[in-house]
Amino acid sequence: MLWIFIAVGACLTDLCVKHYIDEHKKENCHEPVMGGHIIITRYHNPGAMLGWMKDKPRMLLGITVFALGVLAAGLMGALRKKSSPLIKLGLALLLGGAASNAYDRIMHQQVTDYFRISIGSKKLERIIFNLGDVAIFVGGLLAVLGDLKND
Repeated sequence: MLWIFIAVGACLTDLCVKHYIDEHKKENCHEPVMGGHIIITRYHNPGAMLGWMKDKPRMLLGITVFALGVLAAGLMGALRKKSSPLIKLGLALLLGGAASNAYDRIMHQQVTDYFRISIGSKKLERIIFNLGDVAIFVGGLLAVLGDLKND
């Protein structure tokens, strides 16, 4: 049950931050925080990561819903097989982040992204993320690490 709560928590946290950003920040704002290392930038992305498939919204929605089902099934399978906690945590974070972005895509036909990282790399600074994206990235890493550790 813990892993389901983690997935729901990751999803709801990102949705709450997205709601706050949508209500309180202007599109394409530029607000440095945390010593300038994080830049708040509200952006509505009609595509997937880096705008991928923005010209094919119906196909992207189908892929999104399919991927969400695969992740949910993967987490349920990991819970049944008594997989390692690292794999379960990774899948829970993946599912929570994906669910948040899927909700945005289904309800608004776009995903709200809201922060950039400024650590000296201009290429990285151009990419705008949300916490769901971070959960997906970290969750993917943890699931792979957990799987490698089990082998």
